[in-house]
Order: sequence, then structure tokens, then C-alpha cells
Amino acid sequence: MATALMLVGTAVSVKGQLDQAAAAKNAAEAAEAQGRYNAQVATNNMVAQQNDIAFQQSASQLEKNTMMQQSLVARKNLSQKLTGELGKIRNRPTFGGSFTDVFKAAETQANTQLAEFDFDASQKTYEGFKQYQDSGRQMGLAYSLGMADRDLTLASAANQAFQFRQQASQAKLGAVATGLSGFAGAAEQSNNFGMGPMFQSKTPKKTPTVGNYSTLGRKAYR
Repeated sequence: MATALMLVGTAVSVKGQLDQAAAAKNAAEAAEAQGRYNAQVATNNMVAQQNDIAFQQSASQLEKNTMMQQSLVARKNLSQKLTGELGKIRNRPTFGGSFTDVFKAAETQANTQLAEFDFDASQKTYEGFKQYQDSGRQMGLAYSLGMADRDLTLASAANQAFQFRQQASQAKLGAVATGLSGFAGAAEQSNNFGMGPMFQSKTPKKTPTVGNYSTLGRKAYR
């Protein structure tokens, strides 16, 4: 009875450890699957962010081109206006002072206005270029961060899965050790009960006989 109980207990322990091993294996596979899903999410987020930056970059480029066209038109109009004003000065009669000095002063003032316009336009163009350039930098940064997040997610999932598989391996080894130890103990206990003095058969020794008389009887009769 004790041996049977020991075998049952061993079987229950082994089954429990094997169940733990199976659960750890399933947890490892689940960790890897979750890691792949999270990595894909990180990649999708990176692509979406790059698309947003690309759209902003395209809009910035369109705005810069539009602004440059508008600047060209505005400069042409300003140049025509200043040229017309210089023409009026050229045809205006002068009273005191030389005509050349008056015209040169007006021409200098016109050139100054054009220079100021060109400077403002170049500043706006430069700002647009910087925005476009910064968009490219942001796109590269988004890619680097997205890939780093993806790789880190996969590495973390792989490490977690490795830990679960280690647990599964240890549980399997524990099951084997428990089974061997339990069966060895049961066998030893069975041998002890089966070979003990209480269970050994006692067969009475027969007195050797010759014919119908025992040897001892014959010696006594003689």
C-alpha cells in the first residue's frame, strides 16, 4: 500500500512539473509573438511619422516655390515702379543744384529699396530651405528611432522567451529527477517489504527415511 501511494505521489509530482514546463514553453512562444507584433507596430508608427514629415516637406517646398514666384513678381513690380520714378526725375526741371546730383540720389535710394527687398526675400527663401532641410533631418531621425525601437522590442521579447524556455528546461529536468527518485524509492521499499524476515517462507525440513523406517529409528533399533 505504501509503495502504491509513493508511486501515485511521484506520478502527480512529475505531471505537475511537466505541466509547468508546457506552460513555460507556451509563455515563451507568446512572448515572441507579442514581440513581433509590437515590433511591427513600432515599424508602422515610424512609417506613418515619415509620411507626415514627407507631407510637411512637400507642403514646405510648395510654399517656398510659391513664395519665390511671388517675390520675383513683387521685385519686378518694384523695379518698374522705381524706374518710372527715376524717369520722372530725369524729366523734371531742376532749380538750384545739379541735375546729376538729384538723379544720383534718387537712383541710390531706388537701389537701396531693391537691395532691402532682395535681402528680405533671401531671408524668407533661406528659412524655407532650412525648414525643408530640417524635414529631411527629422525623417532620418524618425527612421533611426523607429528601427531602434523595433530592434529593442525584438531583443526584449527574445530575452523573455529565453527565460521562459530556461524555466521549461529546468521543469523537465526536475520531472525526470523526481520520477527517477520516486521510482527508485518505491522499488527499494518494495524490496524491503518483499524480502524481509516476516515475509520469508519457512518450510520444515524432512527427516530422511529409508523404506518405512527413519534412519534415526533404525540406528536406535540396532
